[in-house]
This record gives sequence, structure tokens and C-alpha cells, in this order.
Amino acid sequence: MIKTKELISQIDRPSPDSSSRANDFRFDRNERTTLFSDDEFSNMLSQLTPYDFVAYGELEPFYNKITKWLNVNRNNILLTSGSDMGIRTVFETFINKGDKVMITQPNYAMFSVYNKMFGGIELIKTYQENLTLDINDLLNGLTEEIKLIVISNPGHTGKVVEQKELIKIIEKAEKLEILVIIDEAYFHFYDKSVIKYIREHKNLIVSRTFSKAFGLASLRIGLLVADSKLINELYRVKLVHEITGVAAKIGSFMIDNLNIVNNYINDVKEGKEILYCRLAKLGVQTFKSHTNFMFFSLPEKSNVELFINYLEENKIFIKGPFKNYPFSGQLRITIGDKAQMNMFCDHVKKFLS
Repeated sequence: MIKTKELISQIDRPSPDSSSRANDFRFDRNERTTLFSDDEFSNMLSQLTPYDFVAYGELEPFYNKITKWLNVNRNNILLTSGSDMGIRTVFETFINKGDKVMITQPNYAMFSVYNKMFGGIELIKTYQENLTLDINDLLNGLTEEIKLIVISNPGHTGKVVEQKELIKIIEKAEKLEILVIIDEAYFHFYDKSVIKYIREHKNLIVSRTFSKAFGLASLRIGLLVADSKLINELYRVKLVHEITGVAAKIGSFMIDNLNIVNNYINDVKEGKEILYCRLAKLGVQTFKSHTNFMFFSLPEKSNVELFINYLEENKIFIKGPFKNYPFSGQLRITIGDKAQMNMFCDHVKKFLS
């Protein structure tokens, strides 16, 4: 019998997703919920030529646009096939079997998957009941035995760690020779980044994605930003072609047309305010969010299962209920524009009445 690697055999992954979601209200995966306009989409496609499909991608023009956009040097960045591959690259490069890795939870599931894959020992720091992170507890838990700390900011509860607190963590970790990943997947909905601190702190890696605010989830464009010495090490295990040429062309177009991104961010902000206002009037508890999703709780005695079924009958899909600490049955909705969020609130009102 051919045996799987021991570490790989211990990993469980979800079954293949056979759903077709094109005609649904996709409020469940934190993607862009609205389509690009006909003009925007036409302009995107006009960037492509037959050459882009038959030749391996020429990525340097995209790298150059990113360096100007982020105000970093070329040797400070590495493109990756989604932030997913970026995360894997960090673990593959730096984590040996038995290394201790502190991961704040809840978080992007692939952090824990790759930690298992490369034999790390996961030390969990859980968000509190108010969905915030106890920074003092995290700082007190840092020791020389830890190899890596993982923090998403904004986090997967929708809350943020203030920059001054992040700097405390990065500085203490640097003294202890601990690597720090700050995942800024939802940065654009908060607009405060630690990328500028890579010049001062040689232990800091920032991950970004084009899947959220840029709305390009299907193209799988990710990015790691760090000191050049760290990027040189990460470069050793990169894919032969970091991303496709098609993805690079569309990514370049989006950087040249950031108004598309900013318009979507504004749509999310307006949709979020509608949820805060209308759901509160219905007795629904909402949790303030700095992302494109929001957690909420139905009034007491509401039947959550019936609510989920009612929504799905109307082709509306959300996530939850979440029952693992720090959650206690909350639901999560990806935030859309005003029209979508008013429609959602109309359905909530109808169900509760």
C-alpha cells in the first residue's frame, strides 16, 4: 500500500462544492456581491490579446505598477496565486516540524491547514466575547519558543487591532526573533496598513489579496510584502509563474482604475449603514465591522434554522450560525450595495413578522 506523508494524512478538507451560484444572492463568501458594469467589464477584456492566452505571463509590468501603488521596491514584493499561496509559501519557507505558531482565531482556515501540513504546533489566541483581541494576553504569551505569529487585520470577526497595538506586537516579536504575518485581506474597508513598517521591522510580512475590494476572486491574485531578505527566502519556493498573464493584465487594469475599487468600497459602506439602521429597528443585534461582512444575531426565540431555510428558498445565502467561541449562534452576511441590503432587510422583516 502506498502511504501518504504522516502530516498530510492528518489533514481534513471540505468536499468539492458542486453548487451553481450565478443566479443567487451570494452573501456567504465575502466576495464582491455585485457584478462589474458592462463598460467596466468590456474595458477589462479589452486589455487581453490572443497572445495572453498562448504565452506564459509577462509579470514585470504588473510588479512595477504594484511598487508604485504601494510605494515599495521591487525586491519587497512577491506575487502569489491568491493570498492562499502566499500563506503556504511562508509556512513552506520558515516552518519546520515542531515549530510553535501562534494563530489568532477565528481566522482564515488555510493558516491552520498549512501549519498542520508543515508540522507546526498551533498555539491559539482566541478573540473575546465582544469579538475583539486581548492584546495584553497575546503580548504576555510571546516567548522565544514561538517561530511565527499570524494576525488578520481587520480580523475575521470584523474587528481591528489598532496600529499602535500591532507595532507593540511586531516590536516584541522582533526582539524574540519571531516572524509576524499581518493578513490585510480586508484592508481596503479599514484603510490602515502596516506595509510602511516593513522598512523598520525585518520580521514583518504583510499579505494582500485582489479577491475582496478588487472583486477579482476568480483570478487568484495575492501578494506578499516584506523586507528584501525575507522576500529572497520566499522566492526560493515560489511557483515558476507566480500568477497567470491574464490575471496580471486585469490586475494592472484595476490598479490603473482604482475608482472601480473605491466605488465598490463606498457601496459596501452604504450597504453596511442600511444593515445597522434597519436591522436594529427589527430587534436584530449587529456587530460593528471594518470589513465587507458583518455578524448579527436574531431576536431571542427566533428559529434560526427556519430563517436560513426561508432565505435559501429566496436564493439568499449567508453563513452560520457560528457556535464555536467567541461566537454564540451569530450569523454572517457579506455586505452588498444599498439595493441588495434593503432587499435583505425586507426579507428579515417579513420573516420576523
